[in-house]
Amino acid sequence: MVIILARFGIISAMPVELEGFIKEYNAKELTVKGFYKVYEGQEGDNEIFMVCSGIGKVNAAACTQKLIDCYNVDYIVNMGIAGGISKELKTLDVVIGSEVLYHDFTPDTLLDKYYPFNRTFKCDEKLIAAANAVCEASPVVKNHLVGRIASGDCFVEASETKAHIRDIGGCCCEMEGAAIGHVAFLNKVPFIIIRTISDLADEDAGMSYEEFERKASEQSNRVVIGILKSKI
Repeated sequence: MVIILARFGIISAMPVELEGFIKEYNAKELTVKGFYKVYEGQEGDNEIFMVCSGIGKVNAAACTQKLIDCYNVDYIVNMGIAGGISKELKTLDVVIGSEVLYHDFTPDTLLDKYYPFNRTFKCDEKLIAAANAVCEASPVVKNHLVGRIASGDCFVEASETKAHIRDIGGCCCEMEGAAIGHVAFLNKVPFIIIRTISDLADEDAGMSYEEFERKASEQSNRVVIGILKSKI
């Protein structure tokens, strides 16, 4: 008899962000209506459902809700790549989300005034601690920080957009995390966002993004595998 301690839902936007993870767990692809791609694997006594959501907030939100409804997951982990905003970050550094928010929701106070009465969604403290421990112990992760992650439906290259994200406290930017955190918050499911910097969200972002995409994805994979192996 197999005793499942916890069910983890792992979400990435793009196949490249999930490839190494699927290989690590020899995961089998499932056929489930409503998903782009979903795979099943196991880490010790923990069951893992790995999902490719597609890019952007709507895809991410729909995928997160479907994951919760279909598999009753205990934790949600979003992993992938991001653009660096903080001056402390360089390519292949890791950001562990403390909280997530939208950088393209205007005015951003509307989410405080109306349901769900939050414009920021806090990541789970236990998962943050586990991720931090993994990064500190890793010989591969040269630099990491815990900070606010900003999400929006655009690839950030303009200096004005980068300045806006910095003004609202974002240390990095991507396109799914806030939507995933939003849905997890509504469903009372603990979550965390793990991102590796693939570019510095500037006019050269397109060039460096292509170069570092796979390496950055592999870095995020390593951190999440470490979380799954730890005692949550």
